[in-house]
Amino acid sequence: MIVMKKILFVTDALDLHLENLEFAGYISGLFKSKLLAIFLENDESEMRTDSMIRAAAVNAGLNVTEEPVSLKQHTCDTNIQRFKTACESKGIDCAVHRDRGNPLAEVILESRYADLILLNVGTSFTANPEGTPSEFVKDVMSNAECPVVIMPNTFTSISELVFTYDGKASSIHAIKQFTYLFPQFKDLKTVVVSINPEQVSPEERYKFREWMHSHYNYLDFLSTEGNVEIGLVELLMERDKAFIVMGAYGRNMISNFLRPSHANAVIKLISQAVFIAHH
Repeated sequence: MIVMKKILFVTDALDLHLENLEFAGYISGLFKSKLLAIFLENDESEMRTDSMIRAAAVNAGLNVTEEPVSLKQHTCDTNIQRFKTACESKGIDCAVHRDRGNPLAEVILESRYADLILLNVGTSFTANPEGTPSEFVKDVMSNAECPVVIMPNTFTSISELVFTYDGKASSIHAIKQFTYLFPQFKDLKTVVVSINPEQVSPEERYKFREWMHSHYNYLDFLSTEGNVEIGLVELLMERDKAFIVMGAYGRNMISNFLRPSHANAVIKLISQAVFIAHH
């Protein structure tokens, strides 16, 4: 059995989302693994307006009378301590690594030697956030060298798995990656969602179902016809406390079923955990 030992909790040092810790602690606890928090700082000062820094300081519980440069560092230091304190109170074994430089480059390098990345969907290092998911998150999902999980803002438990499937290599790879990384979930209710399933040959569908039945004990197969994005979101909106698994993101090999716009819609509208993997 594969046991993950290096699980990264990636966060903006200036904008810490402690609400994600429930999910992160759950995932690291599955493997009795230390949670390694990567606190990213963008050294390009023009990317951080004074108002952003002061708002972040207020969120961290600080007085905002300091000058922006010192206030930024004070806020980052405080957020690291807040993270450590929260982990201790929740019984999460953690370590902290602080990166000062280009956030995307640092995350990609870290991903090369990691088992899994846990990421908040709104993480951004620009003065004008671009929406959800942010451009930074899109870039991480496209270029990370290990699977990425978009964390839910609130978490109590996982009651079912939802796999998106189109018969293409990207979706199969994601499903296999998830299955190998999380064998603990084999007894959960498992739903496979297919849009326009007639595009997959009967032989291919048979082989896929056979493989799924060998790994999961409670399977249900759903399908819908028509607009891929609308059908996918409608089916996923009906799920509750689910872990959603999607295939490749942002690569030339990506299938029509999982174009970036589809993953964006899912992440934007579904408040569930989303697992994304690619070759």
